[in-house]
This record gives sequence, structure tokens and C-alpha cells, in this order.
Amino acid sequence: MAVHWWHTKKLVDDLAADRVTERESLWYAMISAVLYFEDMYYTDWFGGHRSGILLLEFVVVTVIGLIGLNECFKANGGAEGTHFLKKLYCLGTPVGVKLTLASILLGQMNYLVFPHVVTQANFRDPLFVFRIMSMFVAGTFTVLYYWSIAAHMTRIATLQRSNSGVQVTPASGHA
Repeated sequence: MAVHWWHTKKLVDDLAADRVTERESLWYAMISAVLYFEDMYYTDWFGGHRSGILLLEFVVVTVIGLIGLNECFKANGGAEGTHFLKKLYCLGTPVGVKLTLASILLGQMNYLVFPHVVTQANFRDPLFVFRIMSMFVAGTFTVLYYWSIAAHMTRIATLQRSNSGVQVTPASGHA
């Protein structure tokens, strides 16, 4: 396995020569996910939102993400699958748009309702409740993201298997 951590030129050469395997693609996706999650939580951590709960949320989201990527890889056919990264990133667009819109809606509802429900009178530490809820929401959205992509990859594999028996005639281009 030759995952290039630093040498972009070597990776470009491997990609041009089609020497990057599906399993190596999974490793690139996992490394990219960890870097993305780290960047996302790093800004919160140094933006003044330091807490053990934030650190736990980072760990939970990262573990969910890595498990999710592995499940997507398996849904794509594992090492025998094809175009893992292409499918992962293409499917990530509509799935990401839908979850982003859902997140915005949930965030706005939270913004309007939370201060009226979670008050000092009802909870000893409303900030703690907010952080726990945020961790749960982040974990849930991460699960939904990878679950949805894995489900779509499974459907793609099913469609490809069912279409493999269809014969296309060269003259008409139709089955």
C-alpha cells in the first residue's frame, strides 16, 4: 500500500498510471475525513469553546466518520468495488445539501425554542445541556450522512449487477 502523506507528485503519478487501488482510496478518504474533522473542531477549541464535551464530540464524530467510511467502502464492493471516491464524493453533494438544510432548520428551531425551554429555572446548567444536545446532534447527523451514502452505494451495486445481464446492441445502442 502506497498512501502518499506528503508527496503530491508521486500521488499524481500513481493516479495517472491507475495505480491507486480501491482500498488505498478508502485510506485517502479516511485521512481526509480525520483532517476535516480536526480542522472543524480545532477552530471551536481555539475559538474559546474548550470543554471536555467538545473533545468527546470530536472523538465521537471522528469514530462515526471512520466507521461510516468503512461501511460505504463495503457497500461499494470493498476491494473489488470500483470508483469508490467518485461515488463517495458525488453522493456526498446531494446528501450533504439535504442534511445541511435539515441542520439549518433544526438550528433555527433550536435558536428559537431552546432559551425558553432550557432555562436556569428548569436546569442547573443550561450551557451543559446545550453542549450535550450539540454533541448528540453532531453525532446523529454524521451517522445519517454515512448511512445514506452507504445505502445509495448499495443501490448502485444492485443496479449494476442487474444491468450486467443486459446486452447492448452496437447498432442501436439499446438493449
